[in-house]
Amino acid sequence: MVARVLTAWAMVCLALILVANEADAVSVQLSADRTQVRTGDSFTVTVAISIDDGSSQPEPELYLPDGFELVGSRSSSSTSISIVNGAVTQEKTVNVVSTIRGNTEGTFTIGPAAVKAAGKTLRSNAIGIQVVKGLAQPRTSSAPQSQESVTADQLEEIQENLFIATTSDRKSVYVGEQILLTYDLYSQYRRIQNPRFGAIPSYTGFWAEKVFDANRLEQRSEVVNGRPYNKSRLKQVALFPTLPGTRKLEQLEFICDLPIRSRRRSLFDMDEFFSWDPFRSHQVTVRAADIEIDVRPLPSGSPTSFSGGVGTFTVRADVSSEKAAQGDPVTVTVTVEGRGNLHGVGEPPRPDPERFKFYDPNVTVEATIQNTVLTGSKTFEYVAIPETSGRVDLPSFELTYFDPRQAKYVTLQTDPIPLEVAPAARVEEVAMTATPGGSAVKVLGEDIRFIKADASSLSDHANYLHASGLFWSFNALPVLCLIAAWQWRRRQAMLDGDLAYARRHRSRGEARKRLAEAKQLMATDGASFYSEVYRAMSSFLADRLNLDASELTTNQARQALASASVPSDLTNKVVGVFEACDFARFASGAQTATDREDILSQTEDLIGELERAL
Repeated sequence: MVARVLTAWAMVCLALILVANEADAVSVQLSADRTQVRTGDSFTVTVAISIDDGSSQPEPELYLPDGFELVGSRSSSSTSISIVNGAVTQEKTVNVVSTIRGNTEGTFTIGPAAVKAAGKTLRSNAIGIQVVKGLAQPRTSSAPQSQESVTADQLEEIQENLFIATTSDRKSVYVGEQILLTYDLYSQYRRIQNPRFGAIPSYTGFWAEKVFDANRLEQRSEVVNGRPYNKSRLKQVALFPTLPGTRKLEQLEFICDLPIRSRRRSLFDMDEFFSWDPFRSHQVTVRAADIEIDVRPLPSGSPTSFSGGVGTFTVRADVSSEKAAQGDPVTVTVTVEGRGNLHGVGEPPRPDPERFKFYDPNVTVEATIQNTVLTGSKTFEYVAIPETSGRVDLPSFELTYFDPRQAKYVTLQTDPIPLEVAPAARVEEVAMTATPGGSAVKVLGEDIRFIKADASSLSDHANYLHASGLFWSFNALPVLCLIAAWQWRRRQAMLDGDLAYARRHRSRGEARKRLAEAKQLMATDGASFYSEVYRAMSSFLADRLNLDASELTTNQARQALASASVPSDLTNKVVGVFEACDFARFASGAQTATDREDILSQTEDLIGELERAL
């Protein structure tokens, strides 16, 4: 009995010793390839676990703070043998290497890493990482398990060799005065793949008119600070400030794929030796530099006839006929022409004649960019009804605008238009007598063309090989493969070099993403839901029609769809979605969950119809 008790105690003590030894035999260490990175830059963190060769291999747990993204991880192991005083020991080291991307600026702590061994939790050291702002954010396009980070030196090289210069023709303007904003891409890379725009500025506080959008990168040489660059114009936009003050313009984003020299992990890895590519394609996002505009208010003391026009304009008035009858309508057209933001020109004050009744005008704007300046006309078409007969003069219309070059208000008047108004015609009653009767339509006869049932003239034909559909299918297969390969290469070339085609190709997918985001906001945030639906529709139209989404208003969408020969009923549906979203964003409490489901379903169906129509 005593022997059994002693044996049991010995086994318990031995187990405790083994557990303690196993826990002591495990150590964990955390390290990083660098402690300062730029936003969007990838770096590696290694968890090194040392264990006895006979111990089980533990799985580490690594804590990542918010603002970091785990791109991928891989593990490797090595074994070392030591002989000390004739005693042979083996130690195994397991390295778990994680590729991490920092997306938020600041100073963060990664770790500690935790490992469970023999019922205990062992923790490693923690490391500090500082994330600073970067102009370019490269991301590899390969799979996560084979993704390779870009070093700080390579990132700095990208920033020197690829950047966007933003210029404006003036830095101080009046409210409503035009600014020409130009974005140019400077590059020292011979080949830029898959070029496309990222975030497009919304130009808050400005009315925007597109001047130029690049469909492909057309390069020309230019020397900057003694270094040669390939310069490509990306975008030009005419801006008209709507509010005074210092305005900071949002950044334009340009995305492309660049071949960047990669690093060999090991000179002795034969698989990598034969498959290693010295260059790997990385996705790079370049942002334009910030720019500020000083917007001055218009001088005080504007005349009462000032309606908001800023620029240089003329005005004229026309009438559909100089002869009219009392009570019959005539059309009076007032046309404002010139250079400036015609959208900001309001309706001239209506004359107040005693003998005419005016109705609200139908307003149309025809504006184009000529020599980078917005030029065109704005028409106010009135229906006027003369209420008295005789010779009547249609009074003058008065237009006041602000000329920024002269820094003063200018007032113009149209010439009076004489009209001869005849007395109203006498209305006589006409008696109408109904004539009853009428005969029904009779079927006078029917014709039947008979089918011949005699098949005696038919004969059988032999099944020849060349008459077989399978025979011709096999012969046509190589030709079809060549055509398919040619089409694929042609499509890839267009995606790489044609921005308009690339936008059109991705339009449906981008719209689906925005509608999916809107669906998630449906139950929680009504205003954001309608904003996302609005952006989905406007971005889809802009991509299909190669327009700037930030400049696409409801009226511009109507005109663009009409120019693209889209049926009027489909155009009215698009305008209805825009108007419903605008109303809901400013009166979100009036919308129910059913209303949101209806507008989401309507937008999804409408995008499908537009994809077929455009």
